[in-house]
Amino acid sequence: MNNHTLQKPSYTLSDLEFDRLYKRIYAKADKLAGSMLALMFLFGLFIAFFYDTWLIAFGVGGLCVFACWITKKLLPDSDLYQYILSAVSAIFAAQYIYQMHGMAEMHFWVFISSTILIIYQNWRLQVPLIVLVVIHHGTFAYLQFSGYKEIYFTQLAYMDLTTFLFHGVLASCVCLVAAVWSYSIRKQTVQDAVNLHVMEKLRAELQESVDKTNKLNLELMSVNKEVQNKNEELRASEEELLASGEELKQINENLNNLVVHRTQTIIDQNKKIVHHAFINAHKVRSPLARILGLVNLIGHEIKLSENGEEYLKHLNGSANELDGILQEVRINLDAAEFRGLDS
Repeated sequence: MNNHTLQKPSYTLSDLEFDRLYKRIYAKADKLAGSMLALMFLFGLFIAFFYDTWLIAFGVGGLCVFACWITKKLLPDSDLYQYILSAVSAIFAAQYIYQMHGMAEMHFWVFISSTILIIYQNWRLQVPLIVLVVIHHGTFAYLQFSGYKEIYFTQLAYMDLTTFLFHGVLASCVCLVAAVWSYSIRKQTVQDAVNLHVMEKLRAELQESVDKTNKLNLELMSVNKEVQNKNEELRASEEELLASGEELKQINENLNNLVVHRTQTIIDQNKKIVHHAFINAHKVRSPLARILGLVNLIGHEIKLSENGEEYLKHLNGSANELDGILQEVRINLDAAEFRGLDS
């Protein structure tokens, strides 16, 4: 497997990060739930006009609101108030059905409450709602059809068991759908938080890499400038050497009639020296000096892998070997020059 293949970093939210995330979500949900609770209480007061059910509206509705409020105040760090809100939603539905003497449309409050509870992203909140709905629906239905006149479940003269079962199953299906959505939204919320954390971490690592690269580029530019300065100095030395060779050549030509053989030997040796100096200083020594400098820079400034250090070691050895060869050539040329003069 390629060691340079990018791997997606794995990450999970800690308990503290999870609590912080849902503290913000619950704060927004509580505002909406508080408004919903107030509206449900006011709706109970509104429908009290129809059948003069003020005692139920104030008594049951007031107790429901108080139960949610006192739970939140006494246990601010607990999510128990959310389950109380779920149960209270079912009680409000029963209150509306009773206040409107079994009006079928009042059963829709169960669906509305189930949908609103999704904002907490907790599928378990659907359980108290549907359990209490089934209990009070069954209780109301039994008492009404047993002959109690002050209990209202439906405005129908009679509801058979099949109809009642379909009624309960459909209400349970609504709560089940809401529970699935709560679970899915919660899962997606956590995944989004994880993705955000991973992106921030990758962004920080990328910025760190960019900073290191910029620093290395500045150092390489500095080294390159120094190498260019050395090249300029070598070019100046080369020009001086060539100029000296031309002067020496002119002198040799003027003395040609006196010491033809010696002059010719000196001219030949000077040509060799100039040629050797040109090759050593310009075409070989300059690139070799840059190679040795870069090898030394890489060895000190860049952290290499084990293979990279081995390659760098071979490269340094080869460059030093080439430098030794050039020195040997220069020594041989110097020796040849002296032999020519002695002859």
